[in-house]
Amino acid sequence: MDGAPGEDGRGHGAPGHPREALYHAIQHDGQRLAAGLIRLLHALSADSDLNPTDFQCYTLLRVGGPMTPGEIAQGLRLTTGSVTMVVDRLAERGLVRRERHPDDRRKVVVVPAVSGAVRTGTPTGLGAAMSALHDRYTEAELETVAAWLGQVAGVLDGVAAGVGPGPPGAASRGGHADRGGPGAE
Repeated sequence: MDGAPGEDGRGHGAPGHPREALYHAIQHDGQRLAAGLIRLLHALSADSDLNPTDFQCYTLLRVGGPMTPGEIAQGLRLTTGSVTMVVDRLAERGLVRRERHPDDRRKVVVVPAVSGAVRTGTPTGLGAAMSALHDRYTEAELETVAAWLGQVAGVLDGVAAGVGPGPPGAASRGGHADRGGPGAE
């Protein structure tokens, strides 16, 4: 990597920088990242010809795997009625299908199609830009970043689910720690 590890030109990560200032920088840059991800989600949804809510549901299923409508509603903070309409639209396009729950035949799970007719890939230039950024870091630094992001994802999933952050490593990367909890229909 060019420069000192963590040095970003604003002094964040400079030797002797107080821990509180680093926390503030992480919080600020995390908010910038969140805003950037929202903009990216809207750009990807427009490119895929899905509205943002439908795109979020489809992405949630592609990342998290099959879910009950109740789990989708909880994960996206939607009513179950809204989820029914979203799933109907996605099913019409062949992007998802409803199947009987493997453990409770009274329930259904929504399963993402193996391949769909929606473009959900990486926007032009994003892969190259991210690769160029990653090339600036050592393998050990990338391992630290990957571990931190995995833990952040677990904390954010817990907070979003209303259960608060769990201990590091409590939730698996990109997955859901418990699918049988309240609201799982």
